[in-house]
Amino acid sequence: MTIYFNAKIFTLDGIKSWMRVENGKIIELGSGEVEKTEDSIDMEQKTILPGLMDAHLHVFSLGLHDKSLKLEGCRSIFEIQSKLKEFAINREGWIIGRGWDQDLFEGKKYIRKEDLDQIIPNQPVRLSRVCGHIVVVNSFALKILGINQHTEDPDGGEIERDIDGHPTGILKEKAVDLVSPLIIVERNKRKEMISIGLQQCLEVGLTGVQTNDEEAWTIYKELQKEGRVPIRVYLTPNHNEIGRTDTPKPGTRDGLLYCDRVKLMVDGSLGAHTAAMREPYADTGETGILVYSQEELNKLVGEAKAAGYRVEIHAIGDLAAETVINAIEVNNDNNRPILTHAQVLGEDLLEKMKNLKIIANIQPIFIITDGKWADTLLGKESERRKYSYAWKTMIDKGIHVSGGSDAPVETNNPLLGMYSAIFREVWNGTIWREEERLTFEEALFIYTKGAAYSAKEEERLGELALGFEADFVVLKEDVINHPELLKDVKVQQVYVSGIQKLART
Repeated sequence: MTIYFNAKIFTLDGIKSWMRVENGKIIELGSGEVEKTEDSIDMEQKTILPGLMDAHLHVFSLGLHDKSLKLEGCRSIFEIQSKLKEFAINREGWIIGRGWDQDLFEGKKYIRKEDLDQIIPNQPVRLSRVCGHIVVVNSFALKILGINQHTEDPDGGEIERDIDGHPTGILKEKAVDLVSPLIIVERNKRKEMISIGLQQCLEVGLTGVQTNDEEAWTIYKELQKEGRVPIRVYLTPNHNEIGRTDTPKPGTRDGLLYCDRVKLMVDGSLGAHTAAMREPYADTGETGILVYSQEELNKLVGEAKAAGYRVEIHAIGDLAAETVINAIEVNNDNNRPILTHAQVLGEDLLEKMKNLKIIANIQPIFIITDGKWADTLLGKESERRKYSYAWKTMIDKGIHVSGGSDAPVETNNPLLGMYSAIFREVWNGTIWREEERLTFEEALFIYTKGAAYSAKEEERLGELALGFEADFVVLKEDVINHPELLKDVKVQQVYVSGIQKLART
């Protein structure tokens, strides 16, 4: 038994000063003096928060990004070419990179195969846009993948072509699957990248992740056997993995691993103009890409339900959200379905989400990037703007909300995610839609109790209370009374079931 005393412990019943933990569970909480034992730990007035959970990210991609060419912040195609040339020195096989954003380039021109061919003509290159919904590959990659003017666009995707019908190197949405990391990264390397991703999650203070990784259950089991799964993992395989022998049955639990849902993706991203919209984008007149028709999605949701899985469905645009909500309603799916991202909605969609008890899985950290161009894409005076990134409105309506990062699209740091939820500060220091700011308590809730609800674990995780698992994080700073400190603070200690997993001085 261990007593943590002289602390500022955040509970739903107020701030406590000490906590007693035994066999990985909280058995007592209190304020004031407490009788010490030899196992008592003086927390020196540090802040203790409930274990933080990311309700949507991609652990494998996070680890992959760690070993890939990083292109975030590049201001031109020339800068990308320079970084690519340096990165490729003494490297064999596929050159993989991520993070470019054409909105930062002069003229907002997309990078294409010719730009890559100038630097790397005889080695395959795959560079993903920051959102992951568009990639550009060079001519060598197109050749070995067999993509040419005769290759048909996959359903829900686009192989961009020039005026003569030849691929430009740009692949969108389902066409990205033609060059999936699952194809080009060996299994043993995928295992190491998942391990790296988990460690990165631990280091930012996460005690649990709800992660969408393909064909990964057996890899996670191997890592756990090797003692390399430090935090809770709620795996979300893709829908097309249902029925495979290496896909866990719904409700499968193995140590820190759990699986009960599958993932579908219905549209793209706002920044790529591939999020499916009911009205055209204000700047281009496009309406995005809807990956599935209503009938197709109805069928897929029904298949998941019949197999016993919950569904988590990516929808960013309001047309995509409408399609998802309709499919959930048609299938009478009341098993806590999740609408992930939920960025552009409408009053009608919010009401249906509330009535159908659909969980809104949001990514507050998106504000840092999206806030700088959201008005341009949505229209500053448009009706839909009022229901975009509308987190406060969701909570006030009684919609269940959980918080995630979509890492590596943005940082997986939950404290920075909380900061974004509270202050809605864009990268240039401006505030976007101030009326949708959350309080500290609300921001913490979506990364703790809200995320636990999303995982169907709210009876044992998500708060510091009697009988709950002793998952908690320790900070030097008093972020409860000074949430502005969340922007720069680092977690000092991380505990999972009372076991210390991270310690910093």
